[in-house]
Amino acid sequence: MIKTVFYIFILHFFFSCTEEKVEPTLKKKIKQSKIIVKPKVYFEKITNDNVVDRLTIYGKENPETIIDIYSTKGKIRIQLFKDTPLHRANFLLLVKAGYFKHSLFSRVAKKFMAQCGGSYDELQRSIQDTIGSYTIPSEMSHHHFHKKGAVASARDYKKNPTKRSACDEFYFVEGLKFSDISLDHYELENNYKYTLKQRNYYSKNPGAAHIDGEHTVFGQIISGYKVVPKLTHVDTDSQDWPVTDIFIDSAIVIK
Repeated sequence: MIKTVFYIFILHFFFSCTEEKVEPTLKKKIKQSKIIVKPKVYFEKITNDNVVDRLTIYGKENPETIIDIYSTKGKIRIQLFKDTPLHRANFLLLVKAGYFKHSLFSRVAKKFMAQCGGSYDELQRSIQDTIGSYTIPSEMSHHHFHKKGAVASARDYKKNPTKRSACDEFYFVEGLKFSDISLDHYELENNYKYTLKQRNYYSKNPGAAHIDGEHTVFGQIISGYKVVPKLTHVDTDSQDWPVTDIFIDSAIVIK
């Protein structure tokens, strides 16, 4: 899987701003499982050619939106958005297949995000062999942006002009506040226009405004947000991989 990394260094000045931005990416680490559990999904493999049809069908048959994620640092409850139907269906599919069990947080960054999902062990490879390998068409909108507690998909930045999402990597947003000067800067850099609602939000609340328009936000933490800083404020190596492994113990569909 192509390596991707998220960094954000934002300095707010009175009349100017200087930022360094590194593109979000995908990363995986091989880890062997002692026990291989047979995947719980059985159907034609999903590909980029049939992904819309397959996920649309799966989404209609699986309407749930609330999921509990038990991590090394605590429990997080998220709500998936109905108006990002492909991403909602995909996340449900992976949860119900047991894909995220023991999945490692591969990148964490203070005041930014905690990314998980692509650290393949034998169980994950077995499940993906059953489900298929694919990317998901973008479902970005100004309605869903990178607020504190947002749940969004990682993606490859190379040869991906339509900003399709990775099928297996997601992140929780911690974030920080943004000045109007910073937002002006990112509008020019990313060719993106913030709404008044977004500007008002980011001036008073933490988020990740610099990647709005770059990634699909498909859910929101509704309880357990205090766990996110516990994921991000840890010692990491030079690639933001936690020195001590942090992982998802289980993910459970509630309703």
